[in-house]
Amino acid sequence: MDLSKILVLVLLFLSNILFGQSAPPIKGIVVSENKTPIEYVSVALLKQKDSTFINYTITDAKGEFVILNAPKDSLLLQFSYLGYVTHFESINYLNKPIDIGEVILKEEAYELDAVTLSAVIPIQIKEDTIAFNANSFKVNSSDNLETLLKKLPGLEIESNGKVIAQGNQVTKIYVDGKEFFGGDPAIVLKNLSADAISKVEIIDKKSDEAELTGVDDGNKQIVINFTLKKSKKNQGFGKASAGIGLDSRYFGNLNYNKFSPKTQLAVIGKYNNINITGSNIQGFLENANGIADESDDDNTNASKTKSLSGYLKTGVSGINISHEFKEKEAFNADYFYNLSDNRGTSFSKRISFSNSNNFDYEADNRFNKVSNNHNFNFNYKNKSNSTNSLTIKGRLNSDEIMQNSTRDGFYYTEEGDLETSNSQDYSNKNTKKSLNLNINFYQKLAKTGRSFSVGFKTNISEQAKDNEQTTLITRNIDSDNPTDTEIFALRDETFNNGLYNFNFKYTEPLGHNHYFKLESSLKVLNQNEDIYQLKTTLTNDNAEELLTFKYNNREGSYQNRLAYNYSTKKLNIYAGIELQELDRSFGVITEDPFNSNQFYLNPFSTLQYKPKNGVKYRLVYNRKIRSPRTSESSTVINDLNPFFIRKGNPYLKTEKIDDFSLIANIYNYKSSLSFTSRIKYQFSKDAIIPNIDIDDEFVRTRSYINSGERQRLTASFNFSKKIKGIGIRYALKNSNFYNSSTSLINLQLNDVVSKDILFGLSLENANKNVIDLKLGTNYSVNNTSFSIEQDLNRIYKKQHYYSAIDYDFTEKLNFNTQFDYFVFSDNQFATNLKLPIWNMAISYNIANNNNILKLVLIDLLDKNVDFERRSTTNYFEETTSESLGRYIILSYTYRLGSRNKQKS
Repeated sequence: MDLSKILVLVLLFLSNILFGQSAPPIKGIVVSENKTPIEYVSVALLKQKDSTFINYTITDAKGEFVILNAPKDSLLLQFSYLGYVTHFESINYLNKPIDIGEVILKEEAYELDAVTLSAVIPIQIKEDTIAFNANSFKVNSSDNLETLLKKLPGLEIESNGKVIAQGNQVTKIYVDGKEFFGGDPAIVLKNLSADAISKVEIIDKKSDEAELTGVDDGNKQIVINFTLKKSKKNQGFGKASAGIGLDSRYFGNLNYNKFSPKTQLAVIGKYNNINITGSNIQGFLENANGIADESDDDNTNASKTKSLSGYLKTGVSGINISHEFKEKEAFNADYFYNLSDNRGTSFSKRISFSNSNNFDYEADNRFNKVSNNHNFNFNYKNKSNSTNSLTIKGRLNSDEIMQNSTRDGFYYTEEGDLETSNSQDYSNKNTKKSLNLNINFYQKLAKTGRSFSVGFKTNISEQAKDNEQTTLITRNIDSDNPTDTEIFALRDETFNNGLYNFNFKYTEPLGHNHYFKLESSLKVLNQNEDIYQLKTTLTNDNAEELLTFKYNNREGSYQNRLAYNYSTKKLNIYAGIELQELDRSFGVITEDPFNSNQFYLNPFSTLQYKPKNGVKYRLVYNRKIRSPRTSESSTVINDLNPFFIRKGNPYLKTEKIDDFSLIANIYNYKSSLSFTSRIKYQFSKDAIIPNIDIDDEFVRTRSYINSGERQRLTASFNFSKKIKGIGIRYALKNSNFYNSSTSLINLQLNDVVSKDILFGLSLENANKNVIDLKLGTNYSVNNTSFSIEQDLNRIYKKQHYYSAIDYDFTEKLNFNTQFDYFVFSDNQFATNLKLPIWNMAISYNIANNNNILKLVLIDLLDKNVDFERRSTTNYFEETTSESLGRYIILSYTYRLGSRNKQKS
């Protein structure tokens, strides 16, 4: 029987077993001292002898609660609600229904903090904050924060590392309310230990202006705040790990933290040759669906691969310092260094169509890429004054990338005859330095609701690219007289960019929650290019072609917004019109520049409705003006690669984009229900589309034109709920993508429609004290159709079945394993792929859990492969890359600064 069918049967079998269990209920009603029912009271069920957490629920609008799935034992009920004294009730459960009647909560004599979690309540809510008790979610001593977040309902970490909460991308991550390594989610989640955290807060954070003035402008962002355990504060803590394995595999990790009420210090380090960047191995098994962006598509760029591909050596070091001078005035700075050395091989197959002469392409690739990145962030915030606030943020970045690659390519006619081959050796050195600075000042004026703000933002960068490429071309291979051409190309490029943005905002109250807003901004962009290119045809007496030029692109945008704002706790309306003047001047500096000056009216609106806690709807509309990028409008040809020539179109018009989005978030904390949905629609006029010409010698020349309309629709739905009585949470997800675009290929318009749909189902147990079980499946289909080559319409399917077990045999001995099974199929490629991935780990804690031995077994079936498929407007391809394959490592971890656990 096929493995995918076996996994489906296992899913059904386990769900039937789990769904068949139930127990008589424990119920009651919670009221205040004046007999008023209290909603959202957290009710936890514990064992009396050791206070072990069993289950929990939340009261409804009538103050009623019901707990199912209780064990036969002496139990304890804990009632917890913000602003009230925690109450306990003892019961003796004999597997019979219990009605404890009315429970009266007494008010606290003082106001509690915004979010306070009992030691056992898994979740609580307060206004715009959802707080999870980290102790209620099983993590191992070696897990990082990324592992913890994956266990929380309503959160998702995508394969590219983005964190999605409540249907929105998380923009910042804080530790104890302070930025940690610039708030970069990737750095924080991969390098801080999960067992140091007491609670996780998902905050729908107001803008700095709204926090100061008290007027909600609807401009919120989702942030995550991790609160440290009390035992981790005012002392140093962290971990030092080292491991060694077969085939000379090794790794070393270090993180050390010391947090006091006023100062934070964190140091991290990492060095390994096991392809570890912080995520687990499955995170890199992603496949391109839909229509891919061709903006950086280049046949010479063979090193453009997933970080798991080939063999990756990684080195990381960083330090973060934060200090609070006084309440609401703090400074934060961090430095982060990242080294990666990635090498390997891959094989690509491409089906290309050009209207008149379709062809197939295959390539063997070898690559080596070494990058060094230095990043320094600083952040100053002063909100100590009740009438004004100041924020200053900055970033200094330095990158150096060295890459060498070799690609042997083969071009076949539709009949399967080998017509042309090329061998390309490519060497590139890319260095870039940049400075980002953002300053914002907010002032609240005497009249309630009246305020203004000023801001300045700049991004200055310089970049140098040194490119060398040697190409050996053999044409007419099947003929009696094949010809060889060898070309050496040298291209040195220097870029200097400056972006300056000034803005001013003023808010005038009109009375009864109505406001008038005026916003003005001036954006100036200045880009300079200095290009030197020399091409030598070695098989033609070293004939040379020299190209040198200096290119400048200047763009100024002046925008004024007149807006109306209505703001209450439940409803927020923000709508208006933007007046935009756009001025552009560009071209080679020794020639007459191309000039344009245009004026636009851009409407915008936001409607947000929050009828009650846990429910939010948000509708947003914007019209955006997209100027042609420098590469799209450049007047100079880039023919460094003789098989992929790029040039711009200086006569391009701006693209007008109407952007609609609808977001719905519903959380019912009594039933543990979570529903998030996001629908986004974009409609473009005068769309900038590729203009592709492919000649009989397979040379592709790409430019751009304005042509008609482009449509894009994305929709995602996520639903999860805990099933009463059986301790099981299930999750359903669905995502859909529709993209309609056009390209011009050999003078004929090609309409491309891409449709993607994904369905997912997962099951997991709710009580994870001893064992954490999860199993599920994802099924996705991509359907791409082309108007000029309908017989090449593509249907690509991906099936993913997975299961994971994390079990504590004892307090010291832990076992976990994860099995993933992928099935890839494609009607245009005969090589369908079935890929099983099996990982396993066994860990043992020694000496008060301060020392950990761990045996890690990765890719036990030794598949040694990474797989990618992509579609573009005139070809689709599949690439199979070598990966690290199976390895086994034995590691040792020492907890730094740990204290012995005190007995209850």
